[in-house]
Amino acid sequence: MLRMKLFAGLTLAALAMADAKWTQAQTDLPPGARVRLGTLNFHAGSTASSLVFSPDCKTIIWRGADYTVRHWDLSTAKELNRFVGDDWWSQDRPEHFSILHVIDNNSLLHTATNGLAVLDLKTGKERIVTELARGKPSWVSPDGKRIVTYEKKGSWSKRTAAATFTLWDLERSEKVREFTHSFKDAPAKADAGAPLAAVAFAPDGKTLATSWIYLGHGPMLTYRAGQVVSLWDVAGGKERSLDAGAAYNLHFLDEGKTLVCADGRRAGGARSPDDCDHGTMEIWDLTAGKKLRTFHSSVDWSGPIAYSPDGKLFASVGGGSRSLLGLSDPDTAVYVWRTATGEQVKKFAGHRQKVQCLAFSSDGRMLASSGADSVNHPKRIAESILVWDVLGLR
Repeated sequence: MLRMKLFAGLTLAALAMADAKWTQAQTDLPPGARVRLGTLNFHAGSTASSLVFSPDCKTIIWRGADYTVRHWDLSTAKELNRFVGDDWWSQDRPEHFSILHVIDNNSLLHTATNGLAVLDLKTGKERIVTELARGKPSWVSPDGKRIVTYEKKGSWSKRTAAATFTLWDLERSEKVREFTHSFKDAPAKADAGAPLAAVAFAPDGKTLATSWIYLGHGPMLTYRAGQVVSLWDVAGGKERSLDAGAAYNLHFLDEGKTLVCADGRRAGGARSPDDCDHGTMEIWDLTAGKKLRTFHSSVDWSGPIAYSPDGKLFASVGGGSRSLLGLSDPDTAVYVWRTATGEQVKKFAGHRQKVQCLAFSSDGRMLASSGADSVNHPKRIAESILVWDVLGLR
């Protein structure tokens, strides 16, 4: 009996401590934050890979690099469910480009260890839709019916390298079309390859935008030797180039008539040793093939960027500020900008370490940010998810 009472007492004490931590997490919110998901000691087990709101804007889905999925209720700031992935040490790890797409409020289409899967966010039941996306960078079309996978073959040194995107019908797992880009016209100084920088679908799914950044070897650093942005006609497979100077992040506006190309000096290698902390954004009229506007920022736009549903705002994370010793200190802030003018309208501060993921809600009222934050001790790393109010920033 004494042992049972002791156990019950310890359980109640643990619950009280957890509730106290949760209460502290909600009362110690930074200015502008609506809610913190998890306690101040939210240990995720791995770094963030993706972050997305449900269509009804009532929940948030967070995925770690170990395939763990956590589902949060925004009204209560409580975790609804947690689904632990397979043994990731023996599986293909998620690529930098992987799918996290909420089909409805309870079904999640995502890149899993064995391919592309649909996860029931209530029961945790998962079914593999196709193995085509296993170990490959992949993207889903806006209607959720097709996916695009990517691979690069050939010899870069011999200028025979080519990149191929394959469009698949998701329901039938059938190949629809291939889009192949050749790097034979790459700059002569690009001797270090051309990593893929960005891929974006137009809202109607009829156009696909892709970009690569050419790299060259320098005596002290890998530097940028150029970039290429391509626009693909999804129906016919025809490619046309866009002479854009920014290529790290691509996003369509105005129902696909306009393309925003954002970039940072840290994206794909510095342009020079003294020019690392800088951002550039170009807005292109795709019908006329002309650049409409160019913006520059002292904030480095090499990290994650998220756009509001109406495209009027975009959010970015900070880069680094140069210290007297020439080192870079992380900027842990989240910045919000007007897309039409490049004007900074808000700076949210509340994370302890650099933010890794950003996501706007579908109603445009909220912005979520997630990053690995040190908690009480520099060697203890925890995940922090903050939800910011952006309703009045337009």
